[in-house]
Amino acid sequence: MNVRIAIADDIEAICRLGYQINQQHHRHVPHVFSNPAQSDSGSAFWLELMAADNTIFYVSEVESRISGFIVARLTQNTELSFLNSTRICRVNTIVVDEECQGCGIGNALMTAVERWAVANQADEMRLEVMEFNHQAQQFYDRQGFGTQSRIMSKWLKH
Repeated sequence: MNVRIAIADDIEAICRLGYQINQQHHRHVPHVFSNPAQSDSGSAFWLELMAADNTIFYVSEVESRISGFIVARLTQNTELSFLNSTRICRVNTIVVDEECQGCGIGNALMTAVERWAVANQADEMRLEVMEFNHQAQQFYDRQGFGTQSRIMSKWLKH
């Protein structure tokens, strides 16, 4: 397995993996996530992330086939006086091909981001995970993440 920085030529495989995670999320939370069959591929979104400042976009390859990706960015509070000015590496998205899950790809991607975060003087890593996604929650637990806060929502009737 090889983990490297994503390039524009990877976009087709990235969109394929993005479709997989969108499909999973739409299946569980259709009022939040669009139907991937009715959405565009997201290529412009992913390409924009590849070029964004303070952002890293890695892909993993197994036998020259992209098997996963991870996107993370650095942020730091400089405006809210009641929050520490902690430098945070925020994991935006991590996807491992459904056919390759459980093979260490997620670990390799998270390790690459953690090394990038440390090299960029981040103090903490954060991510958000959907409540339904118990498999991902267990993965993050094994990575050493713990719950810091909860995002709660309520749908309003019109």
